[in-house]
Amino acid sequence: MDSLISALSKLFTRAYEQGIADGRSQQAVDHKMIGRKDFYSEFGIKVDTFDKHYRDKAGFPKPEEDGKWYAPAVDKWLLDHQNLSD
Repeated sequence: MDSLISALSKLFTRAYEQGIADGRSQQAVDHKMIGRKDFYSEFGIKVDTFDKHYRDKAGFPKPEEDGKWYAPAVDKWLLDHQNLSD
């Protein structure tokens, strides 16, 4: 009986870890281009806040020639640069 419990425990642990790995590999944002006015609907960032605090920040993704940003690149940058307070 102990070996059955141990085997099931290992199976569930592997399934859980695989689920976590699969979830991390999925893109959270559609592969699309967005304009300044779309930052609020996509990320909750108002246009004036975007212009003041994000647009010219070092390392922030640059817009393409059409003036639009690649949403997944912005999403990744925001995740990598979030400030978590205690």
